[in-house]
Amino acid sequence: MELHAYTKTISDLFSVKKKYIVPRFQREYSWTKEEVTELWDDIISNVSINDDQNFTHEEYFIGSLVLVGDDQSLSLQIVDGQQRLTTLTILLSALCQRFKDIGRDLLAKGIYDNYISGKNDEGEEYFKLENESPKPFFQTAIQHIDKEKDMPSSEEEKTLLSAYNDIYTYTSRESLKEKFKFEELDDELYEKILKVVREQVVNYLKIIYITVAEENEAYTIFEILNARGKNLSFVDLIKNKVFKELDKKHPDDFAKTKWKELKKIIGSRDGVGNLETFIRHWWIARYAYVSKEKVYKSFEKNWSSNEIEAKKFLDDLVHDARLYVKLASPLVEDFKQMEEKDLYRSLLALKIFNVSQQRPFILSLFKVREKKLISLNEMKNIVSFLEKFHFFFNAVSSMRPSGIEGSYSKASRELFAAQDKNSARKVIDNLKANLVTRLPDQNTFIEKFSKLRYIKDYTKDKKLIQYIFSYIESIKQTTSEFKPENITLEHILSQSSGSENYIGSIGNLLPLGEELNGKCANKELVDKIKIYKDSNFELTQEFAKKDIKDWSEKEIKDRTNSLAQYCYDFVWKIDH
Repeated sequence: MELHAYTKTISDLFSVKKKYIVPRFQREYSWTKEEVTELWDDIISNVSINDDQNFTHEEYFIGSLVLVGDDQSLSLQIVDGQQRLTTLTILLSALCQRFKDIGRDLLAKGIYDNYISGKNDEGEEYFKLENESPKPFFQTAIQHIDKEKDMPSSEEEKTLLSAYNDIYTYTSRESLKEKFKFEELDDELYEKILKVVREQVVNYLKIIYITVAEENEAYTIFEILNARGKNLSFVDLIKNKVFKELDKKHPDDFAKTKWKELKKIIGSRDGVGNLETFIRHWWIARYAYVSKEKVYKSFEKNWSSNEIEAKKFLDDLVHDARLYVKLASPLVEDFKQMEEKDLYRSLLALKIFNVSQQRPFILSLFKVREKKLISLNEMKNIVSFLEKFHFFFNAVSSMRPSGIEGSYSKASRELFAAQDKNSARKVIDNLKANLVTRLPDQNTFIEKFSKLRYIKDYTKDKKLIQYIFSYIESIKQTTSEFKPENITLEHILSQSSGSENYIGSIGNLLPLGEELNGKCANKELVDKIKIYKDSNFELTQEFAKKDIKDWSEKEIKDRTNSLAQYCYDFVWKIDH
């Protein structure tokens, strides 16, 4: 492998007739506000000003840029340095816009024509940094001199726009006045400082410019340079390995198409998590229980032993991603059959509890269900069990989760490997027996339950309390028309009536429809009870039928304990 290395400025890079391309195996743009701000501060800190308002510049080294190609190439692929080069392009584009804002269009065009846009020998325009992944958003909303007000449609586009907005703010008159400690910043001096920033970026930032001849060598360099890098995730390294193997791009770039589809599926719903979360859960459900930091090492071991075939690997990821989004963030339309509604409600409850340790196991459940190794009733029963377990363990009691994910991973792999119905049932029974031993005792549950509260200034437990009332109502109701989503929370003793410590307690709350809740407002209890009698909720009807003479802190505590005991004994009772 032959490498060529030079020291270059940003002007050396962009002022020539060259195009820098973000290749297919590269990760998305991912710099956070912290990293963007750090680069900006490094740039500005190397500019100083004397009493005569004369500026001086210091050279600043910003790292290496590794490219596929040579000095004769019009197009070069970026192997390493994509994040920095993209951020510098964003910075130059922000400066371009700032010059336009103050009516200095020639200065704006100077930046644009020299460092952002170019023309080939046919007179056709191109952007000097080319990235297909966020196309056309990056090009139209950030790079172009006449920017369009496009809305980002992916996480990468949101990150790019955030970086642009941050730098645009940093180059504002007020920000630069504060940075250089000026009392006032008139138009002339503001223009001068913008020129100084431009000068610092294009002529005083230095990089090590490294080129390699062959694209195939780029994958190896990418892995060597980044395998230990703190900013590169295991997903990027896995992607690099798979893309290197699946290098055919005609008639279709299979790897790129599948990866794009995978990202789209995972990003299609809120509450699913990112690609990193999914792939780790997928990995520990099939191969080994490892931490995030060790997924790539485990992958590499299986890859080296030929246990992973690249094309099937991507096909399986895409197929299982469709299952994963359904179990992580379920929608009613995912479960169209009436027999599946209980399954939907249990999965939705797990989302409300904000737990994810169970996802690898439920993913394996979906897989064995596809193979007809378990029935729909068996699947509903185990997922209902998990709902009850995590209600006790996480949602209410906030128990320490150590070991739970490992148990799920082991059961997931055993279930995935199951060849018949008996072995699948055995895995499920063993997991249930294991989890039952982790349940909190009655006193712990009741103590934690009594701390649930909801007031207008504390809404953390609101969805959980609505869930509790919904679950109780689903048991008490005799009509199938009951809809849990209609529940609002009514404070029996109004929020303005006393201490929030007991006013917000679940014992002072009732489920109520939105219209009746509005009628109650801050009325006295005797008037509220008349309204409660019109409610369709059983809990509210039961309360209204009681002959309540006094309702204060003691009664609220008593009702809280009564609800806690009822839930422990009857509603979420798990047979030991």
